[in-house]
Amino acid sequence: MKISNIFKITICGFIFSLVSIGCTKKYSTLIIEIKNQKKSSRNFPELNELVVKKDNKILKTFLPKELSPFLENPLKFDSIEKGTYQFEYYDLFGRKQIKTYKANNRKDIDTLIINPDYIDISKQIENSIIRKLKDTQIILNYESKGCFHSISDSIIVENKNNKFFFTNNGKIRELNKNELNKLIQFESELYSIPKERHCTTVENYKLTFKKKTKEFINGNCSWSGWYNLKDDLKIKD
Repeated sequence: MKISNIFKITICGFIFSLVSIGCTKKYSTLIIEIKNQKKSSRNFPELNELVVKKDNKILKTFLPKELSPFLENPLKFDSIEKGTYQFEYYDLFGRKQIKTYKANNRKDIDTLIINPDYIDISKQIENSIIRKLKDTQIILNYESKGCFHSISDSIIVENKNNKFFFTNNGKIRELNKNELNKLIQFESELYSIPKERHCTTVENYKLTFKKKTKEFINGNCSWSGWYNLKDDLKIKD
């Protein structure tokens, strides 16, 4: 056999191997990490159920192990074929969320991150009292009671000549744009906290604006709104 023919056969065999490999069904593994969107957040990023679907069919339901109220973190999802998957769960605020993942099997192991504390403030921003302040103020009173503690605190946010200021413990300073956005996010989260009370610590929030007061009760141990806000505004005890 001539060398040229051997070379042709070798090349054809190599191409056939590539085609065969390309046609072989591949699988991959997905690592699911549950973490806060805000790295500095004091929220607890837990889930108690995660449903995996493909083509509107349930493939797997992750549930807590015995004696644990929450899912393991991270989770491992094996033998994933190519396609689009939906991951359904209830977030920190009790709302059903769906996160989509597209598997292309280019990696043996891939990672999907779920943020239970994520909230789209664009849907709440139009209802923001803080955003609409104009030469007026809003008072936020906070009270927390538990088995071994009782805490109260407050801040005042006001707009003067199109500039925002906040007061805490008699100290006043101007808010920068990032801090103002953090305040609006806190307000949005406050409007969204779930009504159920499964925590021994109960927090009471009151927003007073133009002699009208809105009251919010948080009995959810996972949301630490007040302490997150203090961190964002650099309020020291």
